[in-house]
Amino acid sequence: MSTTAPPPANGTAHHTADTFRPLLKALALAASVDSQSGQMNHPTGTSTITHTQLEQILQHLADPNFTSSRENHAQIGSALTCLKFCRLDIQAETFALAARIFLECCLDVYVPELEAEADEYAEGVEYRGTLDLVGTGGDGKDTFNVSTTAAMVAAGVKGVRVCKHGAKASSSTSGSADLLMSLGIPLLALPASQLPAVLRKSKFAFLFAQLYHPALAPLGPIRRSLGFPTIFNVLGPLINPARPQRCILGVHSYYLGRIFAEALLKRGTQRAWIVCGQEGLDEISPAGKTDVWELDGGKIREFTIEPEDFGLERHPLEHVGSHSADENAAIVLKMFSTPGDVPTDPLATNLPLDPAHFATFAPETLVHVRSLPSIPKTVRLHAVKDYTLLQSAALLYVGSYASSLKEATQLARHSIESGAALRAMETFRDESNLAIARLEDEERKRANLKDRENRKSIEESVRNQDQYSYLPEIRQDVSVGTED
Repeated sequence: MSTTAPPPANGTAHHTADTFRPLLKALALAASVDSQSGQMNHPTGTSTITHTQLEQILQHLADPNFTSSRENHAQIGSALTCLKFCRLDIQAETFALAARIFLECCLDVYVPELEAEADEYAEGVEYRGTLDLVGTGGDGKDTFNVSTTAAMVAAGVKGVRVCKHGAKASSSTSGSADLLMSLGIPLLALPASQLPAVLRKSKFAFLFAQLYHPALAPLGPIRRSLGFPTIFNVLGPLINPARPQRCILGVHSYYLGRIFAEALLKRGTQRAWIVCGQEGLDEISPAGKTDVWELDGGKIREFTIEPEDFGLERHPLEHVGSHSADENAAIVLKMFSTPGDVPTDPLATNLPLDPAHFATFAPETLVHVRSLPSIPKTVRLHAVKDYTLLQSAALLYVGSYASSLKEATQLARHSIESGAALRAMETFRDESNLAIARLEDEERKRANLKDRENRKSIEESVRNQDQYSYLPEIRQDVSVGTED
């Protein structure tokens, strides 16, 4: 696995302001306005921007050597603006191209076989690859961290592996990475080079976007300075470095559904659901209907689903709101440690976690239980659990681990109530800590070896001095540290 910054997107090209200037000019002309009518000359931009030009534009934007130079920031901002005016930033071809180019630039992720693979998979299992469950964000609903929680629930089901791709919160109270760090998972300290060792034993993994996509980091300040959404606000779900062949992607707007489905089709994804709650939610809605674009067998089909299809009741969005990352972590641990039903009514008072409920789990979990705050009063645990079951069941269905949504819901429910979901989280946390400890131990050994080699070199140099040298030999003074 590569742990260094990759070369430019095309492998050899040197991207500069001079090479970008003609591409920017072509893009600006595509976004031009007729002087008489005031209408755009090319509303979609496709009539003047060729596939090759679009590819070269994206290759420049994917090159951190180009984007990190402040001298190029004006050009980059102009290009992102023109992409929006041309509406090229909402074209399936653009998404597919951008996903391919940025995946070429990310750190590689090798997913090895599980050590316990023989115990995990029964004969005739259709799919043994990884799954992902991720949303574009930006829906403004600020709901509970459901996709991350649901990913751990799915990983608690026999034979299921989830490599979730995500980041910290940008517009919500708590993002995926924020929740996992509150659960004690050392995301920032786990380098990409150690992930394969973790994946040999853990069925759940989280790929922290900022560690795997060095090309995206320099674009952050430019995007913030523009003040409007760009293609990079919705590209994240398409660039999971683990490259799962089956996934559920949530989009915040109906118009993105078909576009994402076509982008996944162009990319060669095997099976996927793109979902959009009809309230403008980038998840499956617990409150009503959700629009679904299903990609399966090279064909796209659109339909709607609702909680009743899963055998679950409806809950208003305000019943599944988010809290701080630590409070959400407490909610997750309460839900994952309760063997039966959780309270249906809203909590009348703040509810502290009971350490006795975690006696059968890993000791480190108990440490985090004692450090987390109480679950706030008014939280509706039953609604949050149903919200989680919706997402988990859909992912299990897309992964072909169940033949119906109701069957998938029962698998997800068993994962929660049997403690399997919590153990999936614990395994990822504990294996990550072990991998980090091994890496630190190796670094200490290398440092000690280098120190010994340096001392040996100095000693040999002293011994090789001629007889007229009066430099003292290197030796330990037995009197050091004594008073006499």
